[in-house]
Amino acid sequence: MHLQNVSFAEQAAGLRRRLVQLKWLLPGMVLQMTAAGLLLPILPGFAADQLGLSQPQYSLMLILGGAGAMLFLVPMGKLADRWGHKQMLFVGFVSLTVVLALLVVSMPPPALTMLFAFMLGLSYSAVLPAWNAVLSYLVPEDQKGTGWGVLSGIEGLGIMIGPVIGGGIASQYTNAAAISISAALLAVLALFYLILPQNKLVSAGGTLQHKRENAHGPDRVS
Repeated sequence: MHLQNVSFAEQAAGLRRRLVQLKWLLPGMVLQMTAAGLLLPILPGFAADQLGLSQPQYSLMLILGGAGAMLFLVPMGKLADRWGHKQMLFVGFVSLTVVLALLVVSMPPPALTMLFAFMLGLSYSAVLPAWNAVLSYLVPEDQKGTGWGVLSGIEGLGIMIGPVIGGGIASQYTNAAAISISAALLAVLALFYLILPQNKLVSAGGTLQHKRENAHGPDRVS
């Protein structure tokens, strides 16, 4: 396979063009990672103090959440390709919002908490394949390593900010307040993707249909 040498200036120009395309996705990239990061410092304390989970029960809750995501990633990915990535992002963020809100409002017993954990994982499985598919359209074919590095760096901002905000809210108020803020951010994201036009999420030249047409030629219209 022949690899084309691309100068640094050409790489920088290509990435700059991609970042301009990315401007409609930047809020989502930072906010969703911030919402997840909010939970990192407070989740163990919330599980023990508010939900009354023992350490083995907390471990089981994490396992069930991971299982809910793992089991449904492929089916949700297929559904996103068929139904649309924008729609799946909206559904996934709404589901995450609802389950987190129920967790805070109801303070469920351990058995129901395990069900909620599984549902959180399932909801996340609706978001992840659709989100990765959208980002993949913005990565230049000849700069995949650099492109994904830039995108991961932007997402990393949210992971850095989230725990700081979550810890501050929990210390000033309560762990439940931090989870409520996380749910509110997810609700904002759901609304954002609901009203965001399709061509702002994925450009006309970055759709699966367009790639198929380039590979096989456009369908003829009789």
